[in-house]
Amino acid sequence: MNGLRQWWSLPVDYGWNVAYARSQRGLDITRVLIGILCWLYAGAAAIALSIPGFADSSLARLPLWFTVVTTVPVGLIWLIGGWPSWRVSIAFVLYADVVLAAVLLTTDGPSAVLPIAALFTVMGAYVAGFHGPKLFAFHHGFAFVTAVALYVSAMVNDPAERLQTNLYFVMLILVMFAGPLIGHSFLMLLRRDATGAFYDPLTGLRNRRGFDAAIGNLESRSGANMSLVTVVIDIDNFKAVNDRYGHEHGDAVIRTTANRILEVFPAPAVTVRLGGEEFAAVCVDGLDTVVEQSERLRVRLCDSTDRAPLTASLGIAHAVVEMGDIESAVNELLGHADEAMYHAKRLGGDRVALYGGDSLSSGDVNELQ
Repeated sequence: MNGLRQWWSLPVDYGWNVAYARSQRGLDITRVLIGILCWLYAGAAAIALSIPGFADSSLARLPLWFTVVTTVPVGLIWLIGGWPSWRVSIAFVLYADVVLAAVLLTTDGPSAVLPIAALFTVMGAYVAGFHGPKLFAFHHGFAFVTAVALYVSAMVNDPAERLQTNLYFVMLILVMFAGPLIGHSFLMLLRRDATGAFYDPLTGLRNRRGFDAAIGNLESRSGANMSLVTVVIDIDNFKAVNDRYGHEHGDAVIRTTANRILEVFPAPAVTVRLGGEEFAAVCVDGLDTVVEQSERLRVRLCDSTDRAPLTASLGIAHAVVEMGDIESAVNELLGHADEAMYHAKRLGGDRVALYGGDSLSSGDVNELQ
């Protein structure tokens, strides 16, 4: 019971799952396969319509025709479109489950149709890969209710096939539930451990690996071009803090800095601890807005009530980039923002510097604007 409770309470981050799959170069392949599977469903429905005696009544033919008509465009959307949002993904699961159940429950000969309910396992694999325990439980609960309804109908309407129906039902339960449930449980536990490899244990910010995965997820945003602004933040004279107050206090300063960065640059901004006392944020926003936020962060970091008041140097770089070239653009912008940050340090620190091509400007926000 404890294991089941732990599995049920496991957190799930759909965006992280998508970003991780994209970082492993597996998302586009998965998207194409799902599109092809949708077309295979359409082909299977079309074949069923042509089988004599399989779906003779109008009630049975209607869901099959609906499957043919709708799964073709749905498959095309998967093939040529981007990866769906969380809400659209859930809608896709509900659509697939309801349509399959409608086909199964209206087709003549429930004892012959019962094995086809194993098709619920296909959608179960998608749910296990990208969603959490709750949707997984809903999907399999819905599949189980459908299978039981088919089983009861077959036992009542096909008494001569009861022994075969019992065999089909037992095999169906094994296929639909035993393997997927065990696999999903282990997958969720492994995913929880893998998530830890993407975050810095001291601050809770992304590490460089997690940062790269999150940047890849920006490509799923709509629009032809994207305004990207990168900010690099480095604590001034951090070594002196460690030397005077000790490394334990230095760790506390790092955590405080990370918390204040998150206050000023909340999601959907992507924040990262690059290493040591250096941090970065990537914002999909206008330059003026991010410059204002950066100045607010500079003031927020220099808090006179802290035990060891600190200052920071911030560098900013901005560009409008095309979709599909975001990863390389962010890396280039980080380099430019890093240059601007070191320029701010050379001027004495505790300031914001803006990279502007071959020139650098620095000062308070009013001077930058």
